[in-house]
Amino acid sequence: MKRLALLISALGFFLGALWLGWSFRAANALLVDLDLVWLRIPDLELWWLLLAASGFGSSLATGVVGFAWLRGRVLNRRYRKAIKRLESELHQMRSLPLASSESEAFEEEPNRVAFGRG
Repeated sequence: MKRLALLISALGFFLGALWLGWSFRAANALLVDLDLVWLRIPDLELWWLLLAASGFGSSLATGVVGFAWLRGRVLNRRYRKAIKRLESELHQMRSLPLASSESEAFEEEPNRVAFGRG
């Protein structure tokens, strides 16, 4: 039952897109001359120009957003690697043995001169 509903909705979406495209083509069938600075194309249908402009704009936007997304992914991966490396280093430092006597580390040397003490 679920597959049938999915198939019917996919078929409806396809037919709707086909009808929308056909009506867009029929409404924009006007012939225009494309006059660029270096190129002139006579008798071009308007719907082709609109479709090409939309496609170019979508491609440009996808490229900009895609590169920003890719940059973010690369930075996240680099940060995850650095965090993993630092965590393993911290784990290694925590597993080091302690000094043999804690009192030896805090004793002052007898020959040391302490300035500022009377």
